[in-house]
Amino acid sequence: MEEVKIDIAIDFSPKLGGRWESLGPNSGEKFYKEHLKIKFEEAIEKEVKLHIYMDGARGYGSSFLDQSFGELARTFGVKKVNDTLIFHTLAFKWNLEYLKNEIWGIS
Repeated sequence: MEEVKIDIAIDFSPKLGGRWESLGPNSGEKFYKEHLKIKFEEAIEKEVKLHIYMDGARGYGSSFLDQSFGELARTFGVKKVNDTLIFHTLAFKWNLEYLKNEIWGIS
């Protein structure tokens, strides 16, 4: 079975922006609309996990994480998103804790 995945640094950009497209390039809003939501829906349709590869980016701001992964959870529900996404990272494990605890409200 083919893996549904997003390598953020390769498929989107290694330089991530802020929350909104109106504030500059590579925003969380743009990532959500053009990559994350589309791949998430594909994974749901295929009944597989969506693998998110985080390493290679220069860093993840809280506004980027909230506007992309937070919006995904607000749209599809925290449980569905948490059950579908598999994150891969060596460098950004603290960002995952922030995402799960502060944005999604789970531990």
